[in-house]
Amino acid sequence: MHKTGKGMKLRAGLALGILGVLGMGAGPMISLAQGTVPYGLKAGKPYNGTKLKFLICCLGAGQFAQMSKLTGEGGEFQQLTGISVQWENTPYGALQQKQLVEATTGGTTYDVAAWVDAWGEAIKPYLSPLNARIKADKINMREYPAAYLQAASDSSGNVIGIPLRGHPLVMFYRKDIFTNLRLPVPRTWQQVESTAALIQKRMPGTVGLSAMYGVNAGQNLFNWVSMLWGNGGDILDKGNHPVFNSDKGVQATQFYIDLLRKDKVVPPASTTFGETESSNQILQGKAAMWVGWWWYWAQFSDPKAVGPGVLNNIGFAPAPGWEGGTAQNYALVWPIGIFKTSKNQDAAWEFIKYVTNTEVQKKVASNRTDPKVADNTIVTFTGMNDPQVNAANGGIPKVGGQALRKARTLPQVRSWAEIQSVLEVGINKMANGAEVKATLDGMAKDVDAIQKRAGYYQ
Repeated sequence: MHKTGKGMKLRAGLALGILGVLGMGAGPMISLAQGTVPYGLKAGKPYNGTKLKFLICCLGAGQFAQMSKLTGEGGEFQQLTGISVQWENTPYGALQQKQLVEATTGGTTYDVAAWVDAWGEAIKPYLSPLNARIKADKINMREYPAAYLQAASDSSGNVIGIPLRGHPLVMFYRKDIFTNLRLPVPRTWQQVESTAALIQKRMPGTVGLSAMYGVNAGQNLFNWVSMLWGNGGDILDKGNHPVFNSDKGVQATQFYIDLLRKDKVVPPASTTFGETESSNQILQGKAAMWVGWWWYWAQFSDPKAVGPGVLNNIGFAPAPGWEGGTAQNYALVWPIGIFKTSKNQDAAWEFIKYVTNTEVQKKVASNRTDPKVADNTIVTFTGMNDPQVNAANGGIPKVGGQALRKARTLPQVRSWAEIQSVLEVGINKMANGAEVKATLDGMAKDVDAIQKRAGYYQ
């Protein structure tokens, strides 16, 4: 169960109480001649010569591309510690299965892994608890959004990972179109729909809203859960039973499907779109709005990546809420943890401290020297509010930080991989014409069977 409110605050509070943490082990570079090293790393290179293997994907992401160089052969991390790290560039679609195999078979190929929030429950038992290390190094976990902490902890309050990469949903929009048509920036999904319809009426040939309904690693769920939660619905209840087919769930889902099939404010091809295809609609100047992860800001501000008329014309705002409900943002996070089978536990912790350190993350997020690896992603509130980071990224980190204070994460259940498959296939079926209520009921029946097999209830 992962409802917001008292339950979520209690879990976060338990984790923080166990930690008893004080402050970030970060700071400016200190002269090594004084016998100290920056970022809270150990002096004296006690793990000199250690080579770590990191099970991860997506080195095309700017943040990962920069950090892989900082921690690889000859990088800053190796210079400070003598440790080098090989980042495994596994394709995203194969990463979850590869992590499960490594964890459940007792593999010793990898020392460290990073996972997408909802994947974690299946591999957390095979990762080392970090509470004692966090306390010893005085790492302030209050620097992270509560949703990030929930995804990085187990049900007993043990912290299993430290947030490495994370994103709130943000609404991107064409400032020139909104200015020319004198339109206010929508604050609810209902306003998004009416605004998109008006744009298409006044500007034939322009897509009002780009969206994604294709089956692709659960990407068609991102906006759906925002609507579901905003309307007061949920995926699972306190007992981990499916409840997304409730009246509120049906209402939110019908609205999501109607954007495509009834209102026709998104492209017909959206039934096959994932993140890349849907974001390309606004990137190439075809769409007026798109709701997606904040890291796309780096692409939208890259002169070589955008279509004509797009550069300097992309604005952003918090993801829309639900009219009469709430603005319930989905916070996606990649925690990073250590396999219990790793023979390099201490060296792996030094690596984790380095890549999650606010000063290192600020350095990466502020680096605009190469647009190909520019990335506004940063995971601590101090980093999100940092003036230099915001100056380098148009102010989007601060806006994202505000959204993350009330954000949620997906259910932390070990059966999520199966549940996600049912949900994303069902969303796609409805996008292609299947009746909403009947499809949701069938999906709930399938999820109920999954949860029984997983042992959550009889």
